[in-house]
Amino acid sequence: MFKHTIETLDNGLQLLRIGLPGAVSVTTLVFSNTGSRYEKPNEYGIAHFFEHMVFKGTPTYPDPQLLASAIDGIGADFNAFTSREYTGYYIKAASEHLELSLDVLSDMLLRPLLKQDDLERERGVIIEEMNMYKDNPMHHVANLFESMLWDGSGLSHDIIGTQETVKGVNRADFVSFLSRWYGHGNMLVVLAGDADLVMSEKSRTAVEKAFAKPPEHERSQGKQSPDGLQSDGFLSQKKLLVVERPTEQAHLVMGWRGLRRGSEKRHALSMLSVILGGSMSSRLFTEVREKRGLCYYVNTDTEYYRETGIFGASAGVETKRVEEAIDVITAEFVDLASGKRSVTAEELARAKSHVEGRMALSFEDSRSVAQFYGMRQLLQDTIETPEEVLRQIQAVSIADVQALAAELVREGELRLGVIGPFEEKNFARFVS
Repeated sequence: MFKHTIETLDNGLQLLRIGLPGAVSVTTLVFSNTGSRYEKPNEYGIAHFFEHMVFKGTPTYPDPQLLASAIDGIGADFNAFTSREYTGYYIKAASEHLELSLDVLSDMLLRPLLKQDDLERERGVIIEEMNMYKDNPMHHVANLFESMLWDGSGLSHDIIGTQETVKGVNRADFVSFLSRWYGHGNMLVVLAGDADLVMSEKSRTAVEKAFAKPPEHERSQGKQSPDGLQSDGFLSQKKLLVVERPTEQAHLVMGWRGLRRGSEKRHALSMLSVILGGSMSSRLFTEVREKRGLCYYVNTDTEYYRETGIFGASAGVETKRVEEAIDVITAEFVDLASGKRSVTAEELARAKSHVEGRMALSFEDSRSVAQFYGMRQLLQDTIETPEEVLRQIQAVSIADVQALAAELVREGELRLGVIGPFEEKNFARFVS
């Protein structure tokens, strides 16, 4: 479908290029091999905080307005994101602005000013962001649920950190974090778009030039190994989380241990997830919402990490019917896993078509392509092309899906989180 190349430049920076025939734009996406799970306890939230700070100015663009206007002036998309295992920064712009995109991004990551007054202002912004998330029951219970699952590991704390750690982090902490995680060997530059430009020597030279700038602070050499990775499975024995709050609607999240990132069974899990709750024709949507009117939304959730994962569901439910909803949702998982309601050939075919269709739509966008290829290279150290993914999806059988469901949906292993006007005793039976 797309031609791509991957190479390591002389300075240790990895460069991944994907040419999209007919595209007139290029997405420049720079990944750092770090996220919230690799933070020290006294710096929880610093990966996300740092992502904010690099937008506050560089020697070339010394204030946020100049930085923003350089990109706004060419009509480009410009943003960043922080996860538990990686951080990304991107600009999507017309092809002729590739050099400017590279100049801005390299300046941000190699030479951020990290001014004290900017740090103090952004500290307040992030604390307000925390408050906003806490006011969102769906988001709040999902974060606390993961904290319960992974208690004792770096996965347990919220990406945004805590008020205490955000208030306590200082400029020296940022410099230390930058030095460890933003060396050339720990970053991946992805170019996706205009095939003639992206696959040319011109684009390679432009990346080399942009990232040849001397960094503002000393950087670690080579790719950094994340510390403290745990063995597969839930780390905590706790199975139930209830957040008592006078909400008009109950929000629940539930699940079992899933798969690690890159697992050979991941495509079977993708099919299982779609069949159960990945579309408006899925079992959960049909049974829980359409037939019974139990929820406002219901869907399956899958999360993959380097060595573990989650597979389950989330729903927004009328408070008076939340226990009924949990019973019905759980039954859909158990009935499929036990073979009581086995996967049908029609369901599997529809799930494959659904996934293939969503992939086709996403590949019309250079940013989606950049992220698809880049995340695989960054986190799995291998390129899995769309053609390979599609072949593997087509190879998934009913037996594969059934066997995986039986493996994951294990009796006595359900974890449950609920937010609403409840007490723990209301839900103890579900996890006993």
